[in-house]
Amino acid sequence: MPPPRCATVLVNPAARGVSERFDGSRIVRYLGKREIEARLTVPSSPVEAAREAEQSAARGDDLLFVIGGDGSVRDAALGLARSNTALAAVPAGTVNVWSKEAGIPRGIRRAIDAHISGQSVHIDLGRADGQAFLLMAGIGWDAEVARRVPGWLKRRVGDIAYVTQAAWMLPRLRPRRARWTADGVEMDEPLALMVLGNTRLYGGRIHLTPDAAIDDGQLDLIALCPQTIVEGARIAAKLASASFRDDPRVLEARAAEVVVDTPGLAVQLDGDFVGHTPMMFTADPGALLVSVPAGPLARIFTRAHVDRRAER
Repeated sequence: MPPPRCATVLVNPAARGVSERFDGSRIVRYLGKREIEARLTVPSSPVEAAREAEQSAARGDDLLFVIGGDGSVRDAALGLARSNTALAAVPAGTVNVWSKEAGIPRGIRRAIDAHISGQSVHIDLGRADGQAFLLMAGIGWDAEVARRVPGWLKRRVGDIAYVTQAAWMLPRLRPRRARWTADGVEMDEPLALMVLGNTRLYGGRIHLTPDAAIDDGQLDLIALCPQTIVEGARIAAKLASASFRDDPRVLEARAAEVVVDTPGLAVQLDGDFVGHTPMMFTADPGALLVSVPAGPLARIFTRAHVDRRAER
């Protein structure tokens, strides 16, 4: 199988794994030695990153290498949706959950080599009122935590920043009465946290939606619905051990469309705070082409795929 001929290298200079001395042109030269004609872009904002990804797709690039974290991958995914350019994530962020889920190795050179010799497959793309997510959407407590985590702290200590912020905020968090609809089924419950999983790992550590598949056209919903502060603390304590699923105040479902009607609930997508409800969340089936290492696909994939690179 011949290697891809054209690519763009998108570098997020604010990513935790990108130092001030990082030289993206070295990657372009390395790709050139592998007979891949590449260009470099260093966007200054998420909007610009999505625009650069869209332009990469318009040029007909085989691959868009995204050097950054899950937020950078999410920005690029928005621009690449419904195109034939494969998103090639190179983990350099705070947690790099997508790379863990997809089996992309750590280390910039190793990840790039894995993509060069890898395969391209289609996955579902989560949608949230015009925004995109690969991993999951969070509504409620975790989004409030994400909203308050300082960027400088994430760069310094990584995902521990979220844990520290959550521990400080937890005694002051309260459930809120919330209304939502999942594929037409209406719910009205006290809500602490709702997660809509397109993949399985939550925060890179907990299998909050352990049966989620990224190619089934649905989102796995889990809602923590404590009626009292004590119940909320009990469920929160269970999260780390993943023993919360047998709790009667934990609700689970699977749906292609979830609408949260209650206004004012914080929302995060792939770890980044993006706004408040009301909001509609959907799974866009097969909307994104991604690059993953060669060989058997990771467990989040459930369907057989045709390698799009072999068709070009």
